[in-house]
Amino acid sequence: MSENVVEKQVRLSTHHADRLSRLAKAKALSEDQIIEKALDILFNLTDLLDRQAEQEGWSFLSEGALQRVWNNEEDARYDYWKELYGVSAR
Repeated sequence: MSENVVEKQVRLSTHHADRLSRLAKAKALSEDQIIEKALDILFNLTDLLDRQAEQEGWSFLSEGALQRVWNNEEDARYDYWKELYGVSAR
């Protein structure tokens, strides 16, 4: 399966250009292949962090609701369930 290819021009510092060239030679890949692999890693990491941030957002939003459900006078009696149900400590 062939992907469409778009040519982009980027500007790199001399340091990064040298490192890219050395890495490509060391891995026997073209500089384009190195950049493509680096972008895949960057995009996958970004997706992962976005999912993590979304999950943390939902956790943050649900925390208040859970506090209202679990942190109230009626529920407080269950905080001491071992004593309530006669469970002895080991």
